[in-house]
Amino acid sequence: MEKITIICEKNEKTNLLENVSFELISKAKRLIQKADEILGFASEMTVEAVCFGLNLDDKEKEKLYSSGADKIVLIKDETLEDFCQTTYSKSFLEYFNQNPSKFLLFSATQKGRTLAPRITTLLNTGLVADCTDLDFTIKNNELKLIATRPTFGAELMASIISKKNPQCATIRPMTFKAEFIYDKEKNNFEEFKPNSYQETRFRVIQSVLSNSSNDESENLKDAKIIFTAGMGLYQGKDTQYFEKLKRLAKLTNASFAVSRKIVDLGLEPHKIQIGQTGQTVTPELYIAFGISGAIQHIMGMKNSKTIVAVNTDENAEIFKYSDYKIVKDAKALIDELLTMV
Repeated sequence: MEKITIICEKNEKTNLLENVSFELISKAKRLIQKADEILGFASEMTVEAVCFGLNLDDKEKEKLYSSGADKIVLIKDETLEDFCQTTYSKSFLEYFNQNPSKFLLFSATQKGRTLAPRITTLLNTGLVADCTDLDFTIKNNELKLIATRPTFGAELMASIISKKNPQCATIRPMTFKAEFIYDKEKNNFEEFKPNSYQETRFRVIQSVLSNSSNDESENLKDAKIIFTAGMGLYQGKDTQYFEKLKRLAKLTNASFAVSRKIVDLGLEPHKIQIGQTGQTVTPELYIAFGISGAIQHIMGMKNSKTIVAVNTDENAEIFKYSDYKIVKDAKALIDELLTMV
C-alpha cells in the first residue's frame, strides 16, 4: 500500500507541533482524494505523520489524526529532543529503510530546508524545494507528484515531476489550509527506536532560545490585518509614505509589511517582506498599497481571506487576485485614511 509521509516539525519553545505539519497532512489527504479520482478506484493510500523526540502529547496526536493522519510514528530517543539535522536524518533513514514511502513532504522552514536535502541525498533521490502547490498525475502508468514552484527570479511557475522515488518536496508554511475534520478516534500509533544516532559526530550541548515576542516576522505570521507597502509609495528616495503607512497600521491594529523591491533597495528589513522569497501570510484582511502584483509577491499572500489592492494602473496584475480593487494613488488614500482615524 502506497503512502504519503509527512515529516512533522516541533516548536522548541512550546514543545508542540508547528501548524505547517497539520497543513501538509490535510493537503496530503486531499491529494489522496485526487489520486482516487484519476485512478478511477479507491487507492487505499494512507497519510503517515512522522515525529521526533521522547514523547508526543495526546492532544497533539488528536490534532494529527483530525487533520488527516492515518498513522503516527514517533521516532523516539533522547538525542532527538533537540533538533539536529544529522541525528534526525540518520534516524529517519533507519526508519524509512524498514518502512519505505513513495512520497515525502517537508516544511520549507529553516529546519525543513536543512533536513530535507540531507534525507533525500541519503535516499539518492531528488527534491523540489519551496513549492507553492502539489498535485497528482499519471505518467507511464505510474502515479506521480506534480510539484509547482516559482522560477526565473519568481517570474514564472514551473511544474516539476521527479524521476526517482521517493518523490520529495518542501512546502512553505501557510501555503495550504489545515482542516481538522477527520476521525479523531484513530489509534494507529507506533514508536520506533533508532540505533543510527550513535554514529553521528554531533550532539547538542545546549539550546538557547531568543525572545522573539516582538519579532515583526512572527507578528506577520499571526496578523489578522496586514498593510503592505509597494514601490508605488516610493518616489525620489522619499520614504515618508512608508512611515505614514506604519502609523496607519498602528492606529488600526494592523501589521506593516513590504514588497521585495523595497527590501532589495535596503529600505526595510527582509523579515517583513511578503512573497516567495519572504513571508507567506494568510490574514483576514490584506491591503496592498502601490503593489503591481509580481508572481513572487502573489505567492506570499494569495490565500488571504480578503484582498484589497490600491493602484493607479487599472490593469495592474494584482487586481486579478483581489476581492476589491481601488484605482487610485495609494499615497493619497493613505493621507485620507489618516484623517479618519
